[in-house]
Amino acid sequence: MKKIIDYLKVIMMYFGLIIGYLLIISIFYYFELFSFKVINIITYLYMIIISILCGIKISKVIRKKGYLNGFIVGGSISLLFILITLIMGVFSFSSLVYYLTLILCFMVGGIIGVK
Repeated sequence: MKKIIDYLKVIMMYFGLIIGYLLIISIFYYFELFSFKVINIITYLYMIIISILCGIKISKVIRKKGYLNGFIVGGSISLLFILITLIMGVFSFSSLVYYLTLILCFMVGGIIGVK
């Protein structure tokens, strides 16, 4: 039960960081400080960074099998994103690559966090 609570804490932290980022980037986009292309690149890099950091966080808490912990958290978050994408009807090959990249980043973060 404690592991599930630890996983949920990391997932909530991940979504909290995403919501905070979306608020900030929306302000930048509203005032046209960056172009749409630049915002997409910044968003992709930000998602990779917080995925790695959340993978590190969960592995520091669990302390073993970092790749598995990263896969569980990354897989559950990506599954949620895939479901939302399917409901919206905009699922494509590039979105699949994006979600697999997130899972891989969580796993890398998990491996780093154990050491």
